[in-house]
Amino acid sequence: MKSNDKATVLIVDDSESNRLLLSFLLEEFDYKIEEADNGEKAVELALEFPYLMIFMDLNMPVMDGLQATSMLRSLNFEAPIIACTVEDRMSNANTLKSKGFTDYLAKPIELEAIRAVLERLDADRQTENMDFDNEQHQQRLEQLKQRFITNIPVMLTKLTSAIKQQKTADLKRIGHKIKGSAGQFGFDRATAIGRDIEKAVDRNKWEIAVDKAYSLMAELKKIEHVQGL
Repeated sequence: MKSNDKATVLIVDDSESNRLLLSFLLEEFDYKIEEADNGEKAVELALEFPYLMIFMDLNMPVMDGLQATSMLRSLNFEAPIIACTVEDRMSNANTLKSKGFTDYLAKPIELEAIRAVLERLDADRQTENMDFDNEQHQQRLEQLKQRFITNIPVMLTKLTSAIKQQKTADLKRIGHKIKGSAGQFGFDRATAIGRDIEKAVDRNKWEIAVDKAYSLMAELKKIEHVQGL
């Protein structure tokens, strides 16, 4: 059994970069963190352990965040579930509440947005007068950014494979992941292209999706070059 149960939160996201960054930000508020990379695992974990709250991505393989939240609520899971989303159509608090969510965070997630959510949902957590503008905090953020950059060759390989094998689901998943993670580190153009890929696949515009994928590859290579890798 974990110690300090009340301070344990679950982060659910299929992007490792997103999980790492959100874990880092929540650890700044002295939470213990556990992770899951899809909704099915999240449901299993949440039914075994009384998490204080869950931070749930919406679009994931196996089981998405909407399905996982619906299942948890049907099984009488009462702890807050916070939607983490870049989807404009889902970024409405009333819409999300009707789906079982308690609150939401818009990606790219900012520290002050997390602070606001915690002030609403965890009255016992002291969030005022916390100074995150310090050298240690900035160094950790830079480490996470560099980890994202180091992973660019893997992303390029996956993009190339998805195009070559015409795997629309894989291409959409890659676009979605980059859409959600690149913006966290200030790579806004990569985020925008990732969004365009996802939209093109949803509209069955394969040629447009491929064209955008090549644009994304060029942008990722540019990021590598600018960072001196």
